Amino acid sequence: MDFSMCPRAKRMVPSDGEFRFEGLKLFSVGGGERFVRFLNTTMPELPIEKATREDANLILSVASVYSSKNEFCYLRILGNRMEINCRDEAGARNAAAILAQIVRRDGEGFVLPCGSIEDYPDAQYRGFMLETSGRAYIPMNEILEYIRLMAMTRMNELQFHFMEGEGTTIELESFPNLAGGKNGGRKFTKKEIRDMIAYADDLGITVTPFVEILSHSVDFTLKAGIGCPGDAPPNMMAVCVGQEKTYEAIEKFLAEVAELFPAPVLHIGGDEYDMCRVSPQTAYWAHCPHCQRLAKENGFTSMRELFHYAIERVNQIVNKLGKVSMVWNADMKPGYLPEWLERNIAVHFFRTDHPFSKELLTDMYPNGYAEEGYSLLNSYYPNTYLNDNGGGYANDARLNDWSYYRTPSVSRENLSRIVGGCFCAWEGESLVRSIPPCIILAADRLWNADDSGVPYNDAYGRMVTRVMFDGKLPEDMNVFRMVGRILPPQYAEKKVHTAILEATLNEVIEIKEALLKLAASGHRIAAIYADMAEEAEQHVRSLPDELQPLKEKIHFVG
Repeated sequence: MDFSMCPRAKRMVPSDGEFRFEGLKLFSVGGGERFVRFLNTTMPELPIEKATREDANLILSVASVYSSKNEFCYLRILGNRMEINCRDEAGARNAAAILAQIVRRDGEGFVLPCGSIEDYPDAQYRGFMLETSGRAYIPMNEILEYIRLMAMTRMNELQFHFMEGEGTTIELESFPNLAGGKNGGRKFTKKEIRDMIAYADDLGITVTPFVEILSHSVDFTLKAGIGCPGDAPPNMMAVCVGQEKTYEAIEKFLAEVAELFPAPVLHIGGDEYDMCRVSPQTAYWAHCPHCQRLAKENGFTSMRELFHYAIERVNQIVNKLGKVSMVWNADMKPGYLPEWLERNIAVHFFRTDHPFSKELLTDMYPNGYAEEGYSLLNSYYPNTYLNDNGGGYANDARLNDWSYYRTPSVSRENLSRIVGGCFCAWEGESLVRSIPPCIILAADRLWNADDSGVPYNDAYGRMVTRVMFDGKLPEDMNVFRMVGRILPPQYAEKKVHTAILEATLNEVIEIKEALLKLAASGHRIAAIYADMAEEAEQHVRSLPDELQPLKEKIHFVG
């Protein structure tokens, strides 16, 4: 047994011995509610009962005096008891996540290695975005699995992207006729959403609603009747910003969303509204009498200024609902943002230029937004996006090279304005394979952003395997040897990196059999990876003898 975990802890000091127990007898001071809620949800088989200080085998203390670092936790594991000190409730939740990763079953009881662990995150915002909209429906049971995995790896923010141009996947009374999810128009009930939010809250995850309300919103624009006169599909890239009925419809929609989601932030999208340099999908504002009248009344000379106006109007609606707005950065260029555009908007950064824009935008770097007074969230797309696009987006090497404040870089004086990062899983059939390991790798890069990455060796592959499969595979198994890399290929039809996988035929068969056995118990991700192992086996069997993988394990390709 050891302290290997993901994310890697800041400081780990193992010592001799083990702490064996049948259940936790907890004495807490200063709080610790989130510690108990987390373990009750993720490890219901682990008994936890309150005890006096004299009878307790776990003393949990929560107070700001323990550290100046938010979410700090310190675990000291002795041969007969455990002590945990946390700065805040978030730190208590992190301590529970660490405990859930390193504890092992031992017959009818449990065992922990002795030693101490000190930990805190580098990034305060550690997020993952799931798209389950009109173009990429994800069933609720899968979403809950991903939330659990995020919590186990100490992430704290889920962006729930449920509205795109093709449809909206939540039942809403304000617009009941909106198209639903892909393949059948499926929608979540409000009860399902509230249950998901409550489940996430038990695990220390905030669920932020994410909609595309100004652009990428053809279905909503048509159903609400807020398009520009003369505009029609497929050219409806944006709502009409020159009519008051547009903002009335948006407020009606967002009011219902704000009531459903208690999160303090509401992501309104606002992405790629003007693509007419190379694409027919463009804002119609230059041809719309209402938009042109608005531009003339306000002295606007470009479509960009109309965009700024629309963002500010929607921001005021969001603020009226008691929320903070978050927007994509694609159409906001530092140095050209008007004074009247409020700085209480959070900028979700993902690109440095906008090559499809009518008015070509370049040099959109995080430092520029910080200089303008905005707070930022980093989702720089070459490193943080998953999609079925082949090699254009994230892989484990790009992800390992990324840091939320170094890629692209932010100057020292502006570091306080960049709050963290968010990885984004867009539409794609391969994402059932890619999302679970990506959550684990992303959590490590956000938690340990100050280092230069981690070697994706065999030991790291074993650790990711243990976390992803809930410790239910053999302790020394590295599933990713038969994948070739920790992130599988992002192609719908390609399941493993056949060109570089190192596992021998016997290894692949051993991994496949273990996965099939776990899948038989109902483990969904194990079933998916067992299917991948089948492809790996077929490939290795097809190789001539001189090209068979080496029988000796040298290292893990990453």
